[in-house]
Amino acid sequence: MAAAIYFISGRLVTFDPDGKLSGKNSRLVIQELKKMGELEGIDLSDTIIHFTSNSCSCTQYSEDHKRDINQQAGLDGFNVVNIHLPAHLESIIPSTPSILIVNKDEDLLYFGPYSIGLACSASNGYVETVMQNYAKGYSSSLIMHDATGCYCNLD
Repeated sequence: MAAAIYFISGRLVTFDPDGKLSGKNSRLVIQELKKMGELEGIDLSDTIIHFTSNSCSCTQYSEDHKRDINQQAGLDGFNVVNIHLPAHLESIIPSTPSILIVNKDEDLLYFGPYSIGLACSASNGYVETVMQNYAKGYSSSLIMHDATGCYCNLD
């Protein structure tokens, strides 16, 4: 039992432990992310960007969720971009795996983790709700920084 508790608690971390996103508005987050070399000059209209890092063991747990998101994104007319980040990155991105969803006007709909908890599954995710609301005409500008789950913090 002690080993299980140790294993589980070791995988549960805060998504934004240093408060990189705390108090940030959606326009500032988009401006900061556009400064990344991989996004410089790219039209972000109706785009979903997955941020992962190869060294992050949590990425494997989000793959099914990511695949489901991409399938729905295709049906909803979104472009999908995958960006693999180094473990040490000076940026506004606090952790991976994470996701950015931008609407047709390049306004932020959602930025943060796929979900909370150990499994990064759709059952405890935010992304599906944001996308469903957007399809119904609602824009959320949601920046989720206060979450706990299986994430790899970037330095």
